[in-house]
Amino acid sequence: MAFPSTFLDVQTAVLQKARLDPVLDAQRVRDWINQTYSRVCVETEAIVATAQMNCAVGAYSYTFPTAVARTKQMQIRPFGANVLNPPLIRTTLDELLNRRQNGGDAPLAGQSTHYALLGINDFELWPTPGAADVILLYFVQFPTALSADTDRPIIEEPYASKLLEYGALADAGDFNGDPSTEGWAADYQDWTTRYMQHLERKQGVIPGQFHQWGDTWVPAGMSGYDGYVYG
Repeated sequence: MAFPSTFLDVQTAVLQKARLDPVLDAQRVRDWINQTYSRVCVETEAIVATAQMNCAVGAYSYTFPTAVARTKQMQIRPFGANVLNPPLIRTTLDELLNRRQNGGDAPLAGQSTHYALLGINDFELWPTPGAADVILLYFVQFPTALSADTDRPIIEEPYASKLLEYGALADAGDFNGDPSTEGWAADYQDWTTRYMQHLERKQGVIPGQFHQWGDTWVPAGMSGYDGYVYG
């Protein structure tokens, strides 16, 4: 198979290894490749993007963007401000309902601090926005499906070719009862693990010493580790 591989290269490899019909099974193979592609990108969280959601005064229920596969973090940018608030706190719908009942549903002076995501796209905020604040989202994104024969996945090589090939082969083997199916599935899992390890190492090396969180707090009148009496 060519390196780096195109969509057509992966299709050809799957058709040949699974001994499928190039005419009758071509669309199935394309679908299996794209299903694998989407699954890999979501499960490894390979594609992280940012987006904005606009709040409306007096509205606490919103439709979550369909492009979001998994939420990483969210922050509020208050209307007319250039600074961001601390990250939104995820909570339950029960807590939001109790807060609304105790604090009223009228828009409050401050910005939203808590959220709950229900199902696929019901997004609830508290407090109810009192201004047209903006929510900045960091999220895992679904990939754009491969379509043209010359398309290449956004995943880096040498992982892309093997992930898409073995993932599609596992589906193909299940389809036609190929005895190699178990081996293909194991190879897919192996390459998935390798890719996740690659992404983790790509983030950088963690220093090899204990992290220092700042000076130790010592109550007034008590001796610190250096023998000095504080306070």
